[in-house]
Amino acid sequence: MMPKTNTMKTTIISCASEKGGSGKTTINIILATNLFFKHAKKVVLIDLDNPQYSVYKKRQRDLKELSEAEQQTAKFYPIEKSTVKELDSIIKTYYGTVDFIILDFPGNLNEEMVKGLLYVEHIFIPFFLDELEINSTVIFYKTLKNNFLENDGRVLRGVNLFFNRYEKIKVNKFAAIRRGFKKSGMPLMQSVVMDRTIYREKYRNTLQPIPESRENGEMELNEFINEVIEILND
Repeated sequence: MMPKTNTMKTTIISCASEKGGSGKTTINIILATNLFFKHAKKVVLIDLDNPQYSVYKKRQRDLKELSEAEQQTAKFYPIEKSTVKELDSIIKTYYGTVDFIILDFPGNLNEEMVKGLLYVEHIFIPFFLDELEINSTVIFYKTLKNNFLENDGRVLRGVNLFFNRYEKIKVNKFAAIRRGFKKSGMPLMQSVVMDRTIYREKYRNTLQPIPESRENGEMELNEFINEVIEILND
């Protein structure tokens, strides 16, 4: 599937969910932008949300916010729009030349999108405090585990779940879910993504990372990104 001669170790990852509105696209953009700008990683973000291509269009809007002079000097990672049929070719173009290929899938993971998951090595599943969302997440995790993780020819190396839109006021409810997941042996990340509008309005930017001195410390966004990096380095 992948070229055998590479000059760089490339890892293919995705924040994915089988439900729309889970926040996966926001996290994929934040991860790509901050891995590139703050962690000096070579990244390509592939938008598979055909035909909307919301990530690709977001890059175009972000570029329009810059002056012509800024556009000429700006450094940024590539964003490619793709169909599942084109994915193999695009991955081969970048594989071995970047640290991370990040795939952004549509909200509804249909049969065609499952084919795209065959390329992914690490999947991060966001979910929030909603009974239907939790049930859907458990089913999605078990599907990945049974069909990808426990497959002898698997590419998938790890699946990690994390709380998205975490609210401190509901800490006891989140803690109860954490205990239940731990008892079931489901891999829930220690870090969480808080319920903050600024993530969607300010930090979901393809050209600018999280500002220095912001979102640092316990239960902040940089802690989540650092834990993702730790998982990928294991």
